[in-house]
Amino acid sequence: MSNTIASSMMKLPELKKRVKRTWDILHTGFTIQPGQFEQDVKAFGDRRYKKTWEAALCRFEAMFAIESCLDSWMLLTNTFAFRPERWDYEYRHQIFDEFLMYPEALEAIKTGLEDLFSKDFSNTEREQADGFFRLLEEREGSDRTIGFSARPIGELAGISTAA
Repeated sequence: MSNTIASSMMKLPELKKRVKRTWDILHTGFTIQPGQFEQDVKAFGDRRYKKTWEAALCRFEAMFAIESCLDSWMLLTNTFAFRPERWDYEYRHQIFDEFLMYPEALEAIKTGLEDLFSKDFSNTEREQADGFFRLLEEREGSDRTIGFSARPIGELAGISTAA
């Protein structure tokens, strides 16, 4: 693990705050029973352990990504455009894994790629998705594949990326 990533690892108090913040956003406008947050986190394991809070964070972030997705291209240029300076960088693979558990996830990515590589987007705008493409490249050849290689992005989207 690089020093940059190792030094940015979130401490448990901050992790708990992030989990609560995301959970609160997901439950805005809903009537919540007392203790519901604690019960929801406990579903991931013992709340004394950091791994429990990490699992909850990643699931809640993935839920937020799928529920708040209005434009699929934003998944690629914002939500999953992970960069080392982002607070969620160390959890990028786990968040993405959780996202991929949704039946509509691959279709959302495919639609985002189609949109991003359409004539409506400039190369500068496409570059905003570099973090997403790096995420796919990191996954290539690992046990974290998603059913397509990072290389034939245009093929996934059903478009030609040739100039």
